[in-house]
Amino acid sequence: QQTIRRSVTYAGTGLRSGEVELMRVRPAKAGEGRYFVKVPSVRASYELANEDVRLSSELNGDFVVRGAEHLLSALEAMGIDNCRIELEGTGEVPIMDGSASSYAYDICCVGLTPARAVDGGEVPRMAWKITENVMVQEGDAFMMFNVDDVSKLTYGIDLSYKTTAIGKQWESWTPTEDAPYVFHVSPARMFGTMNDFTAYYRAGYIRAGLEDCALIANGDQYWNAPLRVNNEPARHKILDLIGDLSLLAEPGMSGVPVGHVIAYKAGHKLH
Repeated sequence: QQTIRRSVTYAGTGLRSGEVELMRVRPAKAGEGRYFVKVPSVRASYELANEDVRLSSELNGDFVVRGAEHLLSALEAMGIDNCRIELEGTGEVPIMDGSASSYAYDICCVGLTPARAVDGGEVPRMAWKITENVMVQEGDAFMMFNVDDVSKLTYGIDLSYKTTAIGKQWESWTPTEDAPYVFHVSPARMFGTMNDFTAYYRAGYIRAGLEDCALIANGDQYWNAPLRVNNEPARHKILDLIGDLSLLAEPGMSGVPVGHVIAYKAGHKLH
C-alpha cells in the first residue's frame, strides 16, 4: 500500500456551490483508505454514494461530499491507497480545470511512499477480481464487467443527436508505461452542450462559470477551446469511471477491480 509523500493544498471554485473551496490531501497510514474530513470524516465508499445526482458524484455521510470523482480518479490511478482529505467550505471538492490533471501532476511532483501500519511495517495492496461476468442496463445504456487478468476500461458515448462536435466516440485504456494515466486520461475535461449547461444553470445544479473548466459543444464545433487529447469526452468518461469505481475500495485497497469494464452511454448512477 502507498500514500502521498507530503501534503498538497488546493483552492478553487465549487462547480455546484459557486463558493471558494479549500482542500488538503495529506498522508495516511496503511489500512486507513481514502477518506474526507470536515469534522467528522466521510469514508470514500460506494455505500455512501448518492445515486440520484447529476453532473458529479456525491457521498452522504456525516456531511455531504460533492464532486469528488476527479480527485478520487487521480488518487486511484496514481496508486494512492490511503490519504486524509481535509475540506473547508461547503464540502465540495474544487472543480479546478474540469479534469484531473492538476491532481495527477502534483502527485508526480510530490511522489509516493509506502503507507506503513501502526507497527511500522509495510502492508500489501489488495484488489478485487471477479469470477463471473456482470452487466447492468438502463434503456440503451449499459455497464459490462468481464473476467480478465488485467484491469481494462472501455467507454462509448453517443451525443450525435445533440451535437456533431462530440458525436459518437469509443476509447479504451489499460494502465501501462506506454499509456500512463497522467498523460492519457487526466487531461480530459468535463464536457457537454451549450444547451445542457444553460439548463443546468437555470435549474440551479451549477453556480460556477464553465468557460475555464469544461469543453462546451455548440452544433458542429466547440465553443471555448481546442481539444487537449483525442476523443477527449470519451476519455473524460473513463476518468469519471475510475473515480466512481474507486469507491469499491475497502480501506487500503485498490478500487478498480481486475477485469474488463465496458460502459456505453452510462453515467454516475450506472457506475
